[in-house]
Amino acid sequence: METVHFLIFIQFLASLVQGDVPVFNRTLSVMEFNPGCNASISPCKGNTMDTPNIAYTVAKGPKDSLHYVFSSIGAPTILVAKTTKTNMKLKVNWTKLLSDNVTDMKNSVQFSPTPDYSFAVVFTKLYEYNDTDDHANITQVPLLDKLNMSQWVVRDFKNFTWEDLSLNSDAKQNRAVFKTSMINVPFKNNTNSSVSFSMQVFGTDNRETIFPQLKYTANSTLIDLELNEVTPSFLQSRYAVEMVFLSGDGKAGIKESRSIDDEYTPGVFKTVDWKMDRHTSKQPQELGSFVQWKPVCYLTPDRDRQNDTKVKYYPSVNTTVVPQKSLAYAYYGDQLPTVVMSATNVSFGLEKDKFYNKFNYTVWTSVIGYGTPPADEISVLVIVVIIAGLGTPVLVIVVGGIYVCVKKKTKLKVKADFGAESSYSAIN
Repeated sequence: METVHFLIFIQFLASLVQGDVPVFNRTLSVMEFNPGCNASISPCKGNTMDTPNIAYTVAKGPKDSLHYVFSSIGAPTILVAKTTKTNMKLKVNWTKLLSDNVTDMKNSVQFSPTPDYSFAVVFTKLYEYNDTDDHANITQVPLLDKLNMSQWVVRDFKNFTWEDLSLNSDAKQNRAVFKTSMINVPFKNNTNSSVSFSMQVFGTDNRETIFPQLKYTANSTLIDLELNEVTPSFLQSRYAVEMVFLSGDGKAGIKESRSIDDEYTPGVFKTVDWKMDRHTSKQPQELGSFVQWKPVCYLTPDRDRQNDTKVKYYPSVNTTVVPQKSLAYAYYGDQLPTVVMSATNVSFGLEKDKFYNKFNYTVWTSVIGYGTPPADEISVLVIVVIIAGLGTPVLVIVVGGIYVCVKKKTKLKVKADFGAESSYSAIN
């Protein structure tokens, strides 16, 4: 009985620490690849170098639905639309979307009826730089090198050629994988060489089972960026990516939070949130969107904690530029002048980690979602350890104090008893 009471007490403490966070599930539709793109549409016949890569799934909740659209047509993009209507559908004009004239792409992707809220994240550029001074900081590359670009290689993701997503994706698991062919990026002599984006939607709250063990919710999707066996252009190469965050309204900003617990990502006590707050909305209580990550990436596919390195982010800046060849441009189209856009860079590497060249591999995980970014709560296990660590000494002190008091009182009583007068005389 005491054990049961103790566990109830621990759960109560855990609820105080974690807060009252509502948890609900969403029902996921089976992911569709290139919906509505069939052989009767000329660009969909598959006779061009670029594949019509769009993955689409719907996460239905008790009060609203989230529509996820992933695409590597041009710059890789994640588009999310939230609606309270049950009849909203994705509509794609494939002829315009795959037109050689990029301006034809404008408004070629739409939802009907119009969603209540939407946002998108676009991966725009892959940077490679020669970190001769081993700073692991793109802002510390000498200015002359930035001007003449002799120590930089800048690759626009919109110019990459991507494999057919159905070759590497899993529709039943709602997982889409966009993988480069060997045309755009120099790879080592290895059939597994690639630059790839993996995107997976979940219908419930949980945590991934591999490092960095990010927490995801029914409102988010996990994103992996993997650089595998890319041939470095320099002896001291490091990589970075540029991203653009778009939303119909709000204000973007990056904030770093700290935790006392590194249970899920050993050695990492920080979480980075790139949020698009909707405080400019007519209804301030409306939720915005976010990109979240831990400042760590891994240098081997098994994500061994012994082979991790730092992820550094840079201040976000307002921008008005988004690649014309992208799902974001195709969707927002004429709305772009009123859309809020924010850009940032994220670089991979830490001083003295021997650069990308050591392992020729980097994988970075982030979460993109609607609403409030998930927080790392202190688990029940950690709470038990803390209580054991702090409670045991206190218990020892209390029990010891009681023992000393009882012992002292007993001695005084014995002394009083033997000190009383007796009718017997001493022998000697």
